[in-house]
Amino acid sequence: MTNYLIRVAGHLSDELLTAFPLLSAQPQTVLRGELPNQAVLSDVLLRLDELGVQIVEVVYLPEHPGPSIRHGRTLT
Repeated sequence: MTNYLIRVAGHLSDELLTAFPLLSAQPQTVLRGELPNQAVLSDVLLRLDELGVQIVEVVYLPEHPGPSIRHGRTLT
C-alpha cells in the first residue's frame, strides 16, 4: 500500500469523515506569510523548534506561480 497526504481547506466534520473510512484527519496548522529573507525563515523555524512544535512541511511559494517541476517532469 502507498501512503498519501491530502491537505484540504477547512475542517471536515465527523459526519463527512465517515465517508472516507480508509483515511484519517490529522489536526494541523498552516502558517503562511512573506518573510524578507532566509535568515528570518531560519529564525522562525528555530523558534518553532524551541517551542516544541513539530514541523511537517516547509514549502516555498513563488510570487508568480508557474508550472511545477517534479522528478524532471512538468506538472500542469
